[in-house]
Amino acid sequence: MPKKRIVWIIEHCDTKGMYPIERAVTLANFMQDESVFLFIKTENQALIDKLATTGLTIVLFDRFIELKKKIRDLEPDLIVHDGKDTQLEQVEMIRPFCSTIVHFDDFGMGVQLVDCHIIALFGEPHEESIPQELAGSYAFAVPPNLQQTAQEIYDAADCSIKGELPHIVIAFEDGDANNLTYRTLRHLTQLHIPLKISIAIDDDYKHDVDSLKMMALSRRNVELVQRPDALLHLMPTADLIICNALYTPYKVAAAGIPCITTAQHEQELNYTFAREMNGFIHIGLGRKMKQSILQNAVMELLLHESRRERAVRKQRALEILTNNEILKNLLLDLAYSRHNLAHM
Repeated sequence: MPKKRIVWIIEHCDTKGMYPIERAVTLANFMQDESVFLFIKTENQALIDKLATTGLTIVLFDRFIELKKKIRDLEPDLIVHDGKDTQLEQVEMIRPFCSTIVHFDDFGMGVQLVDCHIIALFGEPHEESIPQELAGSYAFAVPPNLQQTAQEIYDAADCSIKGELPHIVIAFEDGDANNLTYRTLRHLTQLHIPLKISIAIDDDYKHDVDSLKMMALSRRNVELVQRPDALLHLMPTADLIICNALYTPYKVAAAGIPCITTAQHEQELNYTFAREMNGFIHIGLGRKMKQSILQNAVMELLLHESRRERAVRKQRALEILTNNEILKNLLLDLAYSRHNLAHM
């Protein structure tokens, strides 16, 4: 049977961070028996250099209209789009050249014209949802470095406090536009109990690190960890993680770690994965975060082992570490026309 041509289109989006590109690379690596092409729009040179080492066929583009001729020449069996929300005109432009189009987490008008919409950033069910939507925790692809770290934590299966002091990790990935890292640290330093606090600072953090360092000096056992994989580096020793409500909670749930989430902006408030039903404590919009609410949530998880155990049990019940196989099979079924899209 001839190989199927599968094209990924990924446009970097500030509000969704780098994860859509991670998802594309992760799944593309699972499909190297096919002919896979990744068309990527980003101005991040470090990311471009990293992509060049993947061994995948990477094509950079600046404007969506550039893709028309490239896709027409390739005649792909499947197009997968991730990153920025799309417009109707964008999908209409490439629709004649591919029989099956799949989008991930697209909240634009273009999603109305696709064959399948796979959603990890799902909200409350609503009547206006399109019939081709597939929403669930399985929509999060697990990058290899997360897979390894999460599996090690998962195998340890220990919900007790790991060290002499409870270890809280603050991890607002993807730029942290409203500097919730600083706000969260300020609130935690007002807790009058012994704690170890680590602040995960990745390459996308857009604010002054010196202000964090100055605040850290006012409290013992506070450290800044500044590296591209800061969260993954800290996860094995974390007793509690405080993070945004975008894709980071999926990383936490893959391992099973008690977690408090807060939304970086109003749109993120709509995403309902990081809620109590999946083992999280969600405290609303980060820029309106009240010190008392955050501190009460922290104390609830640190003081009650049964509460931590329940949170971890709910997260692990999602079986995030099996997602890659589910997504690979789904996309290959679509590429090989093994699904009746009208009845998905």
